[in-house]
Amino acid sequence: MQKVRIVCLDNERRSIISALHSIGILDLRRSRLELSDDNAAEHFTALSDMEIRLAGAIALLKRPKGRREERLLPMAHIRAEKLLSELAKLKTIDRIYALNGEKKRLEQALRLLEQPEAVAKELSGIGINLDRLKSERLAFKAYSARNRNSLDALREEIKRRDLAMEAVESQDSKQFSLILAYQKDMDVDSIARKYNLKEIDISLDHIHGTPAEALDEIRKERAGLERGIDSIDRELSEISGREYARMLAFMEMLRIEITKARVSEIFKRTDRTIVIEGWVPAKRAKELEHSVSKACGGRYYMEMLEADELAPTLIKRPKILQPFDYMVSFISVPRSDELDPAIPFIISFPIFYGLMVSDVGYGVLSFFFSMYIAKITNPDGLVHNTAKIWQLSSISAILFGFLSNQYFGLALNHYFTTFVGFDWFKNITFLLLISVIFGIIQVVVGLIFGFINKYRYHRKVAFGRLTSISLIIAGTVAIAGGLFHAFGPNVTLAAGIIAIGSLIATMVLSGEEAGEVTNLISHPLSYARIMGFGLASVVLAFLIDKAFTPSLSLGIPIFILYSLLFLVLHFLNMIVSMFEGAVQGARLNFIEFFTKFYTGGGIAFRPFGAKRIYTKEVKNEKEMVKI
Repeated sequence: MQKVRIVCLDNERRSIISALHSIGILDLRRSRLELSDDNAAEHFTALSDMEIRLAGAIALLKRPKGRREERLLPMAHIRAEKLLSELAKLKTIDRIYALNGEKKRLEQALRLLEQPEAVAKELSGIGINLDRLKSERLAFKAYSARNRNSLDALREEIKRRDLAMEAVESQDSKQFSLILAYQKDMDVDSIARKYNLKEIDISLDHIHGTPAEALDEIRKERAGLERGIDSIDRELSEISGREYARMLAFMEMLRIEITKARVSEIFKRTDRTIVIEGWVPAKRAKELEHSVSKACGGRYYMEMLEADELAPTLIKRPKILQPFDYMVSFISVPRSDELDPAIPFIISFPIFYGLMVSDVGYGVLSFFFSMYIAKITNPDGLVHNTAKIWQLSSISAILFGFLSNQYFGLALNHYFTTFVGFDWFKNITFLLLISVIFGIIQVVVGLIFGFINKYRYHRKVAFGRLTSISLIIAGTVAIAGGLFHAFGPNVTLAAGIIAIGSLIATMVLSGEEAGEVTNLISHPLSYARIMGFGLASVVLAFLIDKAFTPSLSLGIPIFILYSLLFLVLHFLNMIVSMFEGAVQGARLNFIEFFTKFYTGGGIAFRPFGAKRIYTKEVKNEKEMVKI
């Protein structure tokens, strides 16, 4: 990465900003020069206000189904002033807001009908004209009861006590409601509580005539309101089908112009010039200078700066591998002055996952399952990128399943498996050895990376990484010779002496990191979990097959039962093995491996520019899509 400084005339501001945005290779930074700070362009506020207004209008529309706006576009980009003028004349936005306002009014009217409709429905079995319930001496209240017994008990009390009260019940056998007529000075509420009666408000608007008549009128009014809402929805749908793509293009233009208008805030200025600084990939510095020269008509000054600050991290990777970078950056962005941690992650994670799943059937299912998850999730989100890594790792699971002769726990390729030696039942020691060797290799590679990263700044600590490598290798030889007689006594003794010396040297050289020395022993052994989880998955699959493989000789009912159990148990075992494979594979990389060299805390390279979907920049007006 190369830091550059560009000085140009203030009246060339718009041209240079457009050129920098168009080329999209300069990560802009605020200059440290003791000059005045620049300001956002005058039309920044107007653009921001219009963005809010347009975004609100788009949010009120539904994306047309079965259409891809990208195929109808791109639309030619227009600059800020003309864009504001065109949007100010765009009556569609006003119409969308007007329709939404009317829809809200109708929806509010519908909500106001809900309670009167419920009251009218509950009293619909009573044939009394509610408008006539007026008297100087009598009061009227409506109630609902939980069951018929409450109403019968109330009638008996009225009759027994000869109360000045009359009850008119609903004739609908499914509804337990009534209207009470009583003297105004009577305590009717205590009687209602005694029989668990719930009062119904008959003073609401829309409750006129008999309850059945009121219900009919309310339903007619509701139908009219719903027709109005449906009509608005149809018109909004028509607008969406006709204007949605164009509005998305306008929104993209607005956001680009807002970015251009606001970027001046990080510039420095004099009375007649502006100063722009930023980082550019060193290989593209000439391309940047050519673009600047063309935009300014040759009236500019561009200087390559010697920077004492950390350069931003530029990562260029094939699209299929970019999810691995996402996962690394999700923890912390790599520094530009350290080795790329994603490369060993890309290599090791699929291997670890494949070994721990190690079944062709599970690998195939996990491939399609992860592909489905990736399809339905946000491409910029964690779940999507995890699913992409999972999908690539499923291929490794298929490969190791083939090598280990596992097809949903069934053995099908006996001869090839015997030749390779990946037999989970006969070669457990071999697989454990392979797992630990993977651990030793990866930890040693991590320490080598750590030496390279530390050498320029902390040479003492860097040499501690080399003695750590010596400790791991010599210690492994000493343990293998002492416990398993893999080496002769002389070699074992010499390795033990070297290991002890390396341990002391590592503790002396590592300084504050000396406490990590114990991890040099535990971390390589931690890779034995690869064999452990892989064996657990294989054994469970084998037991499922042995116990529940369906057979018609057992009879139809047992065949159906065993088939269901076979599928469910294999599905559960597959989910567990995939989950453990993903979690443990990530753990081995991020904890056992990355801690040996990875610092992180870098700054991502974010060039000034935009990814266009709905618009394009054109020079020839014949190419422009008509607005």
